[in-house]
Amino acid sequence: MPINKGSVAIVVATIAIAISCYGTFFAKHVVTPHTKQTTLQQNGSEIVVTNIPLNSDYNELSIDLLNKKITALELQLANLQIQNPAFAEAANNDDFKELVLAVLNEKEQQVQAKMRASNPYHAFYSELPDDYELRIKSDPHYAQKMATQLREQILNPNISDAERLVALNQLQLNMNILNKQSMPEYDFAVIDSLFNLAINSTDGNFKIQAIETVTQTPVLDYRVVEKFTQLLETDNNDYVRRLAVQGLVMQYYQAQNEQTGYSQQVAQHLLSLYKNPTDNDVKTLLDEVFGNQKMLDELQNHLADEG
Repeated sequence: MPINKGSVAIVVATIAIAISCYGTFFAKHVVTPHTKQTTLQQNGSEIVVTNIPLNSDYNELSIDLLNKKITALELQLANLQIQNPAFAEAANNDDFKELVLAVLNEKEQQVQAKMRASNPYHAFYSELPDDYELRIKSDPHYAQKMATQLREQILNPNISDAERLVALNQLQLNMNILNKQSMPEYDFAVIDSLFNLAINSTDGNFKIQAIETVTQTPVLDYRVVEKFTQLLETDNNDYVRRLAVQGLVMQYYQAQNEQTGYSQQVAQHLLSLYKNPTDNDVKTLLDEVFGNQKMLDELQNHLADEG
């Protein structure tokens, strides 16, 4: 049955309030409370759609006000159905449902696109299957397959730097899901690959994201210490240098629980850097770590105990 102009007005109004509710529940950013009123008129019928004001407490919806708005809309729908009985049949057909779902799907895609644009290196979280975490935990073969694939992606020079960094983030996610401190697929070759990409990259944003990721690496290897030291002594970005110091300290503390000999080696390296800095910038950064003597005393005591 054809839908007349009055029916179209109801369709538009319904979609408008659906989008308003969807945005309220699923928007990722905080919206300042406001109220905006939209009036639609067709064939003498008037529908008033008032956007729901949001609470300041991170997009929580005022349930009471929402109920009132829904009730008001239902009354308007009932009145129009009395005026136009053909609308009741039209509003329930599959075309109308598909139209509403299409609008909501487009809205969701816009939200996901904004997330990817704001942080492309972590956007993969939203694209993983809903059962991804459960499958990683419950299916060892699937977990192994994913680890192997991700390692291959990280080491693949034929894909973009961003894709390789995303693969490393996902590999670290899998380790966290499984509560593992290490895995064969996550070794120095993987970390070295990302270090080299970061050091040679002309994209400042990529470089920061890559170094932040490898700073948290569980791989304990003196070559990792050498990479962080290279960044500390040669990079011209103060934040990158601070990340390098953080990476060095992380290597020391992680090694204490697993590799006594390696932790002693890292402690000796940190003391050497502190006593013989290559420039004033390095000295300033290390002073921030050792300046209160607590860390310095801990390293010296650690070496004495191991000696």
